[in-house]
Amino acid sequence: MGPGDPHRGGEGGVRRDTWRRDAASYPLRGEWLPRYTDVDVWQHLNNTALISIHGEAVQQALRSVFGPEAWRDSRPVLACTGSATDFLAEAHYPAPLTWGARVLGVDTEGVRIATALFQHDRCVGLHGATLAGWADGQRVGLGPDHVAALRAAQVPGADTMDPSGTLDVTAAAVPAPEHFSWSTTLAIRFADSDAHRLASDTFLARSAEQMRVEFLNRVFGGQRQSLGGMMVAHVSLRWLRRDAPVAPWKLCCGVAHIGERSLAVRGAMFEADRCAAVCDAVMVGIDRESRRSAALTDAARALLEPHRLQGASAAADG
Repeated sequence: MGPGDPHRGGEGGVRRDTWRRDAASYPLRGEWLPRYTDVDVWQHLNNTALISIHGEAVQQALRSVFGPEAWRDSRPVLACTGSATDFLAEAHYPAPLTWGARVLGVDTEGVRIATALFQHDRCVGLHGATLAGWADGQRVGLGPDHVAALRAAQVPGADTMDPSGTLDVTAAAVPAPEHFSWSTTLAIRFADSDAHRLASDTFLARSAEQMRVEFLNRVFGGQRQSLGGMMVAHVSLRWLRRDAPVAPWKLCCGVAHIGERSLAVRGAMFEADRCAAVCDAVMVGIDRESRRSAALTDAARALLEPHRLQGASAAADG
């Protein structure tokens, strides 16, 4: 998790509107007590754990619209198609987190929900998720009853805050394994499926994290400690196909962009010959002692350069 606040696009993308950091902007609010297991080796709350808390806030928003059994009974299954999370500040155990959720936009393709996390009255993270109906592994949009209920729950004036109109749920160019310089295999566990037997959002976030860590460890090797620190500032996730995970995932990763103080890493998850999901992460260079932003070293750049993406995945870099 990192101190930056990059503006990144994409499905469910988080915007830089100042209202997003105000707890009073969210009509639905609650509290979450972090668990010790949410803490990572940096002794702050892990970025994937925070993404999961945002996901819980999204579910609470859906329950407020469709009733307490919506998560169990919805047909077709209403589930995330993509999300984007900005990590604004470190959050720590065991102080409680306050979450807020707000329906932003609805059409027949899906619904966009904005969430935020606060600790000690400070906004520590923003999240945007787009959800739609899923059936037989494919996105099927929303029915008229879903749309009507969600529009009734939408905050008046939200369209002026989020003027994009039709929700962006079109799939980007589907990558292929050969576009990436590195890959690994991840076994599937029973816990990787959600209550609807779909591959879960937490599974995708954990897979993206594991891929990113293994990739950077392989690129930097034994030099990683001497090359300066990096923290995650932004993670975006997009489902291309979503059904029950039955085979090990092949995780592929490469470098999408190298900036002065940041690095963009792009990955894709494949089940057999099909791409199930894609992800992007922005890593911010930091000084390990001060925990402040720092420029990437020339040595780090030299090691990263050979892993730039090729083909369609490189062309998709914005």
